[in-house]
Amino acid sequence: MKKTVKNILKEKLTLLKIKNNEFYKNILKGLTQNNNIKVSIKIYAYYILCKKKKRNLFSSKKHKICLYTGRRAGLFKNFSFSRIKLKDLVKNNKYPNIKKHNW
Repeated sequence: MKKTVKNILKEKLTLLKIKNNEFYKNILKGLTQNNNIKVSIKIYAYYILCKKKKRNLFSSKKHKICLYTGRRAGLFKNFSFSRIKLKDLVKNNKYPNIKKHNW
């Protein structure tokens, strides 16, 4: 299934939004488990955390996608490209320092 550029950009923006929300959630979780702060701050952090849990904004429910092709399978961790597109980019010397172990 081919995706349009608009859909790919929209999905990338939602992934960034979810990543920021997860970072915020981890900070709140750390505040609730910290014993060196006031109890009122811990209770307020726990309240906000429970409020955020009602919304399903977890990255495990969203998929990472390739920037060029829109594929969801075969992505590399350090790049946002699928394995097929990365192989084409390496062949055309767009990334000269990357070498495959055996061609």
